[in-house]
Amino acid sequence: MLLFLIVLFILFSVVINTYPAITLWDRELIISIQSLLKEVPQWIPTAFDGMLYATMIVLPLLFAFGFFIAKKKYFDIVFLGAVPLITYGFSSILKHIVERPRPPVELHLSVHPGGFSYVSSHTLISFCLWGMVIYYLANYCENKVLRILGFTIATIWMALIGFSRAWLGVHNPSDVLAAYLLGIILLIIYINTRKFFEKYIGL
Repeated sequence: MLLFLIVLFILFSVVINTYPAITLWDRELIISIQSLLKEVPQWIPTAFDGMLYATMIVLPLLFAFGFFIAKKKYFDIVFLGAVPLITYGFSSILKHIVERPRPPVELHLSVHPGGFSYVSSHTLISFCLWGMVIYYLANYCENKVLRILGFTIATIWMALIGFSRAWLGVHNPSDVLAAYLLGIILLIIYINTRKFFEKYIGL
């Protein structure tokens, strides 16, 4: 399964960077999204790029810290904290390998980030971090209400952060789609790594 997803991601990346028509479709989709939501106050999509994004990174880490302390799972404090850092580093390397330009500045609603576009780091980091939150809740949280609440928040956030990147015009929709695909790959690796440490090292 993992090998299939890796091959699929590589093929997807090659196709995106080989056929300019995909970039044109991306531009048309961004314009359509922005046109459809033009009456929505601009601070709403902008929030996803700033304070709200930072909050949704910090909050799960803080809650997880308290949860792991209570469960005496000290290794997981370090492990979960490393997920966004490792993911960001991987994303940065990939961006410089692919070097796909961002959408034109005139499509940016308010923020004007530099750097390359492929893949969306905001989407990838959020997907991996909140995906791990779902994993921990499913396997270690006995409170059903808390599990359902966590699953719901995680699912909604992972969807909205990706959509917001295209809405803001700072990423091509295909950048976001690629981030979700890569996020699934990284999540599988993170979860299997966690299981390995638990089974063979006893952490």
